[in-house]
Amino acid sequence: MDFLNRPASQPLSKLVRRVVLLLLFSCASSGTSQGQDEAALILHQAGELPIVISAPHGGNREVPGSHPRTGEGQVAAPGKFGTARDGGTEELAQLVSKAVEARFGKKPYLVASRAHRRYVDPNRPADAAFEDPAAERVYRQYHDTLEGCCRTVRKEFGRGLLLDLHGQGSKANTVFRGTQNGKTVALLRERFGEPAHSGPESLTGLLKGRGWTMHPDPFEGREQGGFTGGYIVQTYSGEPFGLDAIQLEFGNDYRKPDAREQTARDLAEAAFHFAGRYLDLAANEAQGDKANRLRVGVFRGEGTGPSRSTLLTALAREPRLKVFDLTVEDIRKGDWNGARVLIHPGGSGGGQGRALGEEGREQIRRFVADGGGYVGVCAGAYLATCDYDWSLKILDAKVLDREHWARGFGDVELSVTPAARTRLGLDRDQVTIYYHQGPLLAPANDPAVPDYEGLASFTSEITKNGAPPGIMLGATAIAAGEYHKGRVLCFSPHPEKTAGLEPLLTRAVLWTAETPDGSR
Repeated sequence: MDFLNRPASQPLSKLVRRVVLLLLFSCASSGTSQGQDEAALILHQAGELPIVISAPHGGNREVPGSHPRTGEGQVAAPGKFGTARDGGTEELAQLVSKAVEARFGKKPYLVASRAHRRYVDPNRPADAAFEDPAAERVYRQYHDTLEGCCRTVRKEFGRGLLLDLHGQGSKANTVFRGTQNGKTVALLRERFGEPAHSGPESLTGLLKGRGWTMHPDPFEGREQGGFTGGYIVQTYSGEPFGLDAIQLEFGNDYRKPDAREQTARDLAEAAFHFAGRYLDLAANEAQGDKANRLRVGVFRGEGTGPSRSTLLTALAREPRLKVFDLTVEDIRKGDWNGARVLIHPGGSGGGQGRALGEEGREQIRRFVADGGGYVGVCAGAYLATCDYDWSLKILDAKVLDREHWARGFGDVELSVTPAARTRLGLDRDQVTIYYHQGPLLAPANDPAVPDYEGLASFTSEITKNGAPPGIMLGATAIAAGEYHKGRVLCFSPHPEKTAGLEPLLTRAVLWTAETPDGSR
């Protein structure tokens, strides 16, 4: 608050008046959050689901002490300067919230502006959103509230969906999707592939299935200029919020008074199916089942590769797990969000290790030492070893033939130990699995780290790019170990990319979630 740093020449009386005005607005805002102040300009509902509903343009109230914006120097066009309200969207947002609660058994987060757009536009950057201090305070309150909701969803659920509701007058019978042509749903596309954004089970596809006319259609087409997704979806999608954000521009056929309730029910039903498929929100959990699922954080950041999406898809099939992203920032701060197990996926072990830095690597060591689990796949296995300056040094392993790490990819054969069959749920002692330049592990004999147990070894090899024959044969392919109070399990090959072996990941997670004494 800039009045704390006022110039010495500023009269104290002016400062006091500013403080009083701010306090009065703060009190009004507090009433808004609780739904108790009829004159409040921001409608806010705290939620219980990883779904946030925003409606910035539906309000029709004056802002005391403000004047209508003139937009001097700005272009009046869709997506640019505008003062017309999106009629019916404030009411529609409230009906959608009620329909979601009825369908899920829990409330979504809701933030809606009751101020008329002629005074303030929350869907624009600050330099184009208001023209006086009174309107600025409404703008700041809107975004402080919305940001708080998004951060809470990130902390409580790991991922979420933001729906930003608008109205358009171009086509009364059409709803325009706005995602900056896929940019504001980048996390969704990374986890589940392009069909999650543009396929029949996408939100757009689910709404079309309920009889809506959607644009673009085909869904992979370009979004309509002026409706491609504004400031809100661009600001709150991706990191650090962990959200995918979709702007919906409703034609009048969907937001006129006699259509709003059906529109709300349709959107709630589509959101229910979307959440079950993509938000790791099982139907029984959405209905109020508070069963405590095992929380698993998957590293997201520099050094991860395309196989991360495949890994997330494999884990999403397991109802016992609650899977979410952990970023470099999260790990460096030690903000584990309740995770019992950390997974480092394929990509580049060096890239991940260097991105973490020594501060992040030390936090992971502490996490495992205190009883957390660690699962590494390919690059994540390289990272766990004791062999590089960027290594975690939580698995007593070195890497054979480091010079020829890029030895190629393809299916390989593994010999599996009896302990591995029990621990990983395998029904045979030989398996075929996909390999993509993972580490050839061998004991490092580091006195600071307990010896690992080899669960599987290579019985066939890949020797491309000058890699010498014979070295891969007999090298450890799957290793398990302990690190103080925690457990570590690493795969050199990729079970998540091998049909029928995806459950090995879940078994690895469940085993590492146990402490060495067998407790969980």
